[in-house]
Amino acid sequence: MESQSQETSSKVRSVKHYSMEFKLRAVKRAEEVTCIATAAKEISLPANTLHGWIRRYKEKGEEGLCNKSSRPHHQPKKTSQWILEKIFRLKKQNPEMGSKAVSSHLFRFENIDLSSRTVGKIFKKHSLPDGDQGYAEQSYFVKGDKDKKLEATVEKELSEWERFSRPHPNDLWQMDILSFYIRDVNRVYLISALDDCSRMIVGWGLFKEQTADNVLEVLKTTLLAHGVPREILTDQGAQFKHWQGVTQFQKLLKKLGIEHIKARPHHPQTCGKIEAFHKTLHRELIDKQFFSSHEQASERLHRYVEHYNFCRPHSALQGFTPADRYFGIIDSLKHYLSETKVAKNESEESLSVGQPSKLYLVGKFFGKDIRIKELAGNLSIHVDNQLFRELSFSQHTKQII
Repeated sequence: MESQSQETSSKVRSVKHYSMEFKLRAVKRAEEVTCIATAAKEISLPANTLHGWIRRYKEKGEEGLCNKSSRPHHQPKKTSQWILEKIFRLKKQNPEMGSKAVSSHLFRFENIDLSSRTVGKIFKKHSLPDGDQGYAEQSYFVKGDKDKKLEATVEKELSEWERFSRPHPNDLWQMDILSFYIRDVNRVYLISALDDCSRMIVGWGLFKEQTADNVLEVLKTTLLAHGVPREILTDQGAQFKHWQGVTQFQKLLKKLGIEHIKARPHHPQTCGKIEAFHKTLHRELIDKQFFSSHEQASERLHRYVEHYNFCRPHSALQGFTPADRYFGIIDSLKHYLSETKVAKNESEESLSVGQPSKLYLVGKFFGKDIRIKELAGNLSIHVDNQLFRELSFSQHTKQII
């Protein structure tokens, strides 16, 4: 029994430290003394451990005494490989996206319910940066004066301000002008208009000069596309307001019954939403891409604005896009997505019966509820919850494109 005692070390907390031969001798000794407690005391083993060995030996014989791996047979919380591939592809296409943005995108456009915390763990496991860590912006220049910067204390103040937004689309638009440089063109000016309720960019234009006429051109185009807002918020730039008299911009607003709200001088926080959009535009496009011409910059801006409005989930909109809010379809989207969402622990076996359907559009048309979604490789159009038409995507790809 001395050899048995030597074999029993201080590491008796886990069954894996005992060989099957030792377990078998312990079971036989318990049978000889006919007392489990006595046998356990002799070999310095907890009685409940020896009792478990005896029970397993009676049920399965010597096989029951084999050491078993503590590793689980399956991992119910393991994220499916096809979901991981979507995350990798999305991150490659949009390196600036962080874990929250990826989580929101998966839910909105792929019907995949994966928390930002889980996405963050996937980033860490596969050495992916959470957001674009290659871009470190400490401050940015206030336009018109290179010597002035928006300090970190001001940005902290921006984050501490109480959030506000108008309750309905077209209640208030914010307009502002952003300047940047293009090779062989020098400085250009982006004039843009943002809807306060939805953060949607309702109008924009890129010009070589920041004139009042260019501002009016953007405004008229935006009014034609989206109707007349109740109010327009701008800074006190000369294109919007002039100390010597009424500008053409103000005359047009008065004619249309639009109230002109003016921000305090040198106080960009008042136009915080459009300032935030310009900062995001700088970080995700202007500071990353080299523009060789005015035409190329306009084309890239067009693509970016379309992506921002319709494809980029916004953190201030519960992970939905500005277009979702502007067109009033968030509640409908929540309803349909909650019915078809895919849990993060979906098993790989589910791939054999096809991946979940995707919801592409929800809205109203002539008073009818319209829903377009992909189902089993087909594109289905529903009107008032009734299937209106179903198209085979493979057969109609050319026509759709």
